[in-house]
Amino acid sequence: MSDPTDVLLIGLGSIGTVYAYLLERSGKARVTAVARSNYDVYANNGVSLVTDRFGTIQYKPYRVFKSQEEALADGTKYALCVVATKSLPDVLPTPTLLAPSIASDQVGAYVLIQNGLGVETDLHKAAPSTPIVSCLAWISTTTSQGGSVVTWKGADKLGCGVYPPPSDQRVSFSAPETHALELWTSLLKDGGAAVVQADNIESMRYSKNVLTASWAGLQGLARTQAACFAGLSAAHHAQIKKYQREIISLGFKTGLLVEGMTLQPMGNTAEGVEETIEADFNRFVLAPQGSPVTQHKWSLLVDIENDRPFEVEVILGSVVRLAQSVGHDTPLVDFAYTVLSGVQASILAKRQG
Repeated sequence: MSDPTDVLLIGLGSIGTVYAYLLERSGKARVTAVARSNYDVYANNGVSLVTDRFGTIQYKPYRVFKSQEEALADGTKYALCVVATKSLPDVLPTPTLLAPSIASDQVGAYVLIQNGLGVETDLHKAAPSTPIVSCLAWISTTTSQGGSVVTWKGADKLGCGVYPPPSDQRVSFSAPETHALELWTSLLKDGGAAVVQADNIESMRYSKNVLTASWAGLQGLARTQAACFAGLSAAHHAQIKKYQREIISLGFKTGLLVEGMTLQPMGNTAEGVEETIEADFNRFVLAPQGSPVTQHKWSLLVDIENDRPFEVEVILGSVVRLAQSVGHDTPLVDFAYTVLSGVQASILAKRQG
């Protein structure tokens, strides 16, 4: 029997915990996790992982350390370094977060499980010769007060692809990139995860960010769920749809959205700009009162409510910058980005003061 694959995991939040468990459930990986605020919980008894699929498991990774330096000190070569923290380039850029791992030359490939656009760019510049597998998670997880219980409800799906994706200048992936992607996805599948590979991960990212930028952004501005707009006038609804249109039409203009493409996680087919606007508006604004979608809070709003830094740069700032690069006007998105950047600045000032 071959030796288990060593995986370094940064970020033992709820999503990091679920994917650490699935990796080790494969029987082919052992996870060394870096935990900071919740180190004592994981180092002592671990957590109760409450799942619909596997029941309740008392879970503790193979090893838990307080820092990357400790995890790297014995010279272990990690085939994969998984980053399951939120992408906050305005707070802690990924190359800064991963500086010890980058300098160690002990990591074979990086795996980023993060929302937003352009989350890979800074890391690729800092470690250009190390493969990057970029991932998007569709999963419902929460952590209890104190962190001793992680709850995972319903199904899961993880979209994965090599970064950077193919382009006119880059027609195929290198052998190390292909190996990293196959290793990562095979371990997860053996552990019971639902995984889908993307030929162009930037396209998959944009299709998910259409919803995040639209509805998490609006929740952050309104400080409540989008159902609050349901009873407003048609003129008000038209303004919401203008905001959606700026984001969706940019995707089609750049080729990141294409009519007929398969959309995750449901596997449905993308329609045109106006059809997409109407479908999303009906789903999030006009949903029946009391339905799950009317009660759902995006994590961006939850972070704001708890005075935690949120992903304003990769969710909205990235859309603004992409639009500027192709000469696409997005005045409403620009405004939302500006207002939420002010909210972010206020949160950071409180934390520093």
